Amino acid sequence: MNYLELIPVPPKHTFNLGLSSPSNSYLIDLFGHPVQDAVYKPDGSCTQPNAPVFTPLLETRNVGPFKVTGLRPAVMSLHDVLSRVQREIPDLYALLGSAGMLCSRFTKIRQADGSTKIGPGVSNHSWGAAIDINLGGELDAQGNSMTQRGLLILSTYFNAAGWYWGAAFPVEDAMHFEVSKSLFARWKAARDM
Repeated sequence: MNYLELIPVPPKHTFNLGLSSPSNSYLIDLFGHPVQDAVYKPDGSCTQPNAPVFTPLLETRNVGPFKVTGLRPAVMSLHDVLSRVQREIPDLYALLGSAGMLCSRFTKIRQADGSTKIGPGVSNHSWGAAIDINLGGELDAQGNSMTQRGLLILSTYFNAAGWYWGAAFPVEDAMHFEVSKSLFARWKAARDM
């Protein structure tokens, strides 16, 4: 199977069922800003999290095909997702790479003309609760309503584990997977954060 083949993103009602993307206000209520005084770089580049209440919640770990730093329960969940992919689809697993998990910054949205719009929201990568996946070193283009076949397959694994697929964003971002609001709520109820 050609996991890098570009195919149309399926209709939004067919994935992320029962899942929603957590808003900035939801994450700020849970953790506060990861960067002290909410001072992010205006160009959208990464700022190292430094909020004393937040930084102890971070973990760096090898999750199989790559190493990540992120929110501890998100890192553990990501490891579980990728372990399942390794067992069930080893040829897809062999292609997996990451474009990053923890990056405290404003959101970046690629515009139709190829330019990038910065902010005003804060990316969920800021809390180490999102991951951008590449396949064979190839990043999926944002905003073209297409996805690599392998990302579509991965979306079923991430959705089953309570992760939201960014292909449903107003500007499609199929390489992006993030912890859903309901998964955060489960972790909070179980005191796993």
